[in-house]
Amino acid sequence: MTDRPRLFLASKSVNGLRTVDDLRRDIASGDSQEMWAQLLALAEQAIIDGPVEIDADLPSRRPVNRTAHNPDALVCVEAGEQLMRAALAHLVTGRNEFKVSAMAQLEVLYNPERWPDWVDHSHLRFGNVDLRTGTLARDIGVAYDWLAESLSVEERAWVIEGLDRRGIQPYFAALEKDPWWTHDLHNWLTVIVGGFGVAGMALDGEHPDAQKLIDYGCLKIEEALTVYGPEGECNESVGYSSACRFPINFYLAHRYWSGGKENRLQRSPFPEICQWIMHTTVPAGKAMGFGDSWPERPIDPEYIGAVAAANQDGVLQWFYGQYRSKAVKALEFIAHDPQVGPESPEGKMPLFKTYRAQGRLAISRTDWNPQSTACVVYGKAGREDNHDHNDLGQLCIDGFGDRLITDPGSPSTYPKGYGDAPREKYYNASVLGHNVLMFGREEQRRSPHVRGEQLTTVRYHGKTVAETFVPEIGGAWKMDLTPVYEGVVSVSRTVLHMYPGYVAVLDEAELENDRDISLRWHTADRAEADGDGHFTVLTDNAQLSGVIINLSEGGLHLARHEHQYPEGTTDAVGNAVEARHESYIDATLHGDRCRLLTLFCVKPAGAADVEWAQNEQGWSLDDVQVSVTDSGVELSSSSGSRQITL
Repeated sequence: MTDRPRLFLASKSVNGLRTVDDLRRDIASGDSQEMWAQLLALAEQAIIDGPVEIDADLPSRRPVNRTAHNPDALVCVEAGEQLMRAALAHLVTGRNEFKVSAMAQLEVLYNPERWPDWVDHSHLRFGNVDLRTGTLARDIGVAYDWLAESLSVEERAWVIEGLDRRGIQPYFAALEKDPWWTHDLHNWLTVIVGGFGVAGMALDGEHPDAQKLIDYGCLKIEEALTVYGPEGECNESVGYSSACRFPINFYLAHRYWSGGKENRLQRSPFPEICQWIMHTTVPAGKAMGFGDSWPERPIDPEYIGAVAAANQDGVLQWFYGQYRSKAVKALEFIAHDPQVGPESPEGKMPLFKTYRAQGRLAISRTDWNPQSTACVVYGKAGREDNHDHNDLGQLCIDGFGDRLITDPGSPSTYPKGYGDAPREKYYNASVLGHNVLMFGREEQRRSPHVRGEQLTTVRYHGKTVAETFVPEIGGAWKMDLTPVYEGVVSVSRTVLHMYPGYVAVLDEAELENDRDISLRWHTADRAEADGDGHFTVLTDNAQLSGVIINLSEGGLHLARHEHQYPEGTTDAVGNAVEARHESYIDATLHGDRCRLLTLFCVKPAGAADVEWAQNEQGWSLDDVQVSVTDSGVELSSSSGSRQITL
């Protein structure tokens, strides 16, 4: 049997693997010392508090999950973290009380009276295995590897029997039924199959089916990687892309289990995934609010540290250091290599970037300031293969670390049947919840998708058809959105961003027949447009001055509205869906075509009030002039020294 540990740490220095002695050296000083002190303090507190029980009162955990003894994500993650912290503390310090703490947590997880299910109650319709089963199996496997050298023969047998009974045998039983999550290439596969693959690595040589778990994990995780775009574009929404950590952790575990023979994290798509995450993160450490996401949650770049270490990449190390959580996790702590020096992305990573796969994003930022860049403008032309919303064409604007033109993101908790029924009946997933054109209140085109069946019909995407970037001045793009709408001849959106915060958006459409046409702009506050289309958005750190202009014939009606859910909307286990009443400005007209120009100017909070003013050439604000012709849009300075045209 291979020497222990063999997951995430090595017992011997070989092929560049990090050993327990290396870890002990690193925690003697610097950031690692601080991170270790936090982990050790939590492990010591767990000795006093005891194991995490199924009814644990945790921050943000909903009371109904506690009373129903539901193994939701929060309690399963916390139990797994407490288990791994105790095992790691024992491995590093040799203190027996940490081993006792870890075994006490296992006793809870293995006892059906204390922890009735390893499946979230909201997932019971899918059978006896789900995301929670996969994460618990992985965490127990990792903890076992770190504890194994100090366990007696009887203790080893007890740990393995419990994992086999509660996890491995239900998993094999599920696989016999060919479950949908082995075919849908997204986070369910990587969490469940990847989790049991890591468990197999931990039990190699001690469980008769360990190699089967490993081989199937390698097969399916590699298959799951085929859905990433050529530049790391994830098939989950940006806000859901933290699921990338599961294949990353799988291959990091595999590297150590195999003795360092292959460093899979050095090859595509992993470096590209992390660069995509960098581009889609806005100050101060939030994900771009597209698709299925929670826009105000900070990102969790725990896996970025692992890829930075595997590639000795200083830019990724910088990014990880800027946004890592204060609540450091055990695997994150080990994967981070403090010997990699951070390097600023300024001059190394582009300020303007477009993607051609999955969400087909376009992003323009004034700089790489991690906390308060003056302006970030970002849009999308496509939909993701999983967790997609009808948000094709969406555009958002952030300034000085604040959301300004926003996306409502996802509900606070998924309404009952949200994943199976048409999501569009909830505004979060509907065109109604996004800053895009809508015709006759009809939804964008979507291909039907049945769980477990790969899409064989056409995927409805827009595409970026033109783009430009002028160093030190700004960037622009044009998206053709015609394929995503029914009953249209053409639909396009052109976006120009001149540094620091001047933005012009031209929406153009020609329809087959006269219809009601609407455009919404969701604002971070309760902004309301005046009779001339002017509005102002105010936040703690920024202010945005905007104006909506109708360049086509007919009148334009402007009004402020707020979103709402049907009364009594709850999730599958009875949690009420939070009513946020997000505010938006609604611009409506009627006809068979439209040409709407929206202008924005982002400034720091407290700046002098400014307003876009019309003149003979178009519109101006400060020294910036906007001109619109039949062929496109131009932003230029009055001196002519700066200009962007598309």
